Amino acid sequence: MAHYNSIRNNAILTGAALCLLAQGCSIFKKTETPAATINRQTDVVETKTPEQTVAAIDRVLYGEWTIANVGGMEVTGEERPYLIFDTTAVNPFEMKLYVNDGCNYLNGRVAVTPKGDIRPVNDFLSTMRYCADAKYELGIGTALNSMAHFKIEKISNDYILYLKNASDSTTMTMRKSDLTFLNGAWRVSVLDGKNIPADAEMQMVIDLPELKVHGNTGCNILNGSIFVDPAKQNSLQFSNLATTRMACPDMEREQKFLVVLEQVETAIPGKDKDTALLKDDHGQVMMQLTRLNLPKQ
Repeated sequence: MAHYNSIRNNAILTGAALCLLAQGCSIFKKTETPAATINRQTDVVETKTPEQTVAAIDRVLYGEWTIANVGGMEVTGEERPYLIFDTTAVNPFEMKLYVNDGCNYLNGRVAVTPKGDIRPVNDFLSTMRYCADAKYELGIGTALNSMAHFKIEKISNDYILYLKNASDSTTMTMRKSDLTFLNGAWRVSVLDGKNIPADAEMQMVIDLPELKVHGNTGCNILNGSIFVDPAKQNSLQFSNLATTRMACPDMEREQKFLVVLEQVETAIPGKDKDTALLKDDHGQVMMQLTRLNLPKQ
């Protein structure tokens, strides 16, 4: 029975991990573009040359950004306005832009060119709904229509995007977490300061684009959700955790694993690309993960 469970658990994890690598899955964006250039003295993503700008577009600007500040006003609440930059197949320096301003959805196109320039290509289309409490709508609209320059900083695992007007004044600030180092299959190697042997099969697959976690507690199958707090640096939280209900030889260790998962607040890379550290709200390392090299099928 133990051998059967081991085969079943590995098959589940392998299937989940292979989904991350399959063509069309949302975790990896297919591209030949080299990595973005980051100035190590200023932590700013370089966009001086066309090559640097294309890399910044494909590797950093692309994707969803949570709006953190509009016109000097901090954005708060759980449901925050956001922007999504999407590339076009025609022009590498032109991007589609989708916006949720807290009330309406807008879409348009922007030109992103070297030396940190960004400008609307056309007028933004809006759903034109009326919302009585849309306190960020006007500021976001002003920032979009007056955008002329941008700057991106890399701070720890987060990118900060500053949208500026022609006077180089910041009109809107956005944040995007770069937790791509966590995508994939992992085994728990240290749990609350105690080493966990590989044959314990305490494993999980982290799927950040889908905000899901799947795995095994060492006995039971685990599924849950992931939440990334846009206001918190290096944020990573697990919620809605559910497991199967088989009786296990070491229920205490399984229970500890589930409790620690609920205590996780942040994540950072470990000593190399094959390790990651998950911390609680006091900054204490609660779990160390070691990457699993699953067999290819």
